[in-house]
Amino acid sequence: MYNTMQTTYRLYALILVVWLTGCATLPAGSEPPYLSIVSIEPLTVTPLEQKYQLKVRVQNPNDHDLDITGMSYVLELNGHSFLKGVSDSAVTVPRFGEAVIELSGVSTLFGFVRQIQALQGQQQPNLNYKLTGKLSLSGGFGSLPFSYEGALAAPASSEGGV
Repeated sequence: MYNTMQTTYRLYALILVVWLTGCATLPAGSEPPYLSIVSIEPLTVTPLEQKYQLKVRVQNPNDHDLDITGMSYVLELNGHSFLKGVSDSAVTVPRFGEAVIELSGVSTLFGFVRQIQALQGQQQPNLNYKLTGKLSLSGGFGSLPFSYEGALAAPASSEGGV
């Protein structure tokens, strides 16, 4: 009898821990932030690896600050994995506000060649992107996954000349 009660209490304790952990993601009624790419700039290019600086706008649609302590991400261009990166930079996105986060990311030679092949033959190539990853939050809120899609317009080429 005593063993059955002890097992029951342990089961209730486990359920309580799981329930409390599940509630530690964001305050009740919170929405995940919106992310969009501001710019991508090459930093270093070597034969096997390219390093880029990626600027991402984070918009907070909530009535409370969002304290981000880091993030990891993958950027796909035109349906192909292109760039992967992490950041341990901390930023606070104010309530109903936004912030631009600078990230670094790495692409391999194969990812770069795949993008060049995909763009060949297109008149005005647009780059459709998908940005996925997770934001790490302070205050014991754990991490918050994200996935956003959009399009980057390629710069217009100037034809004609001098």
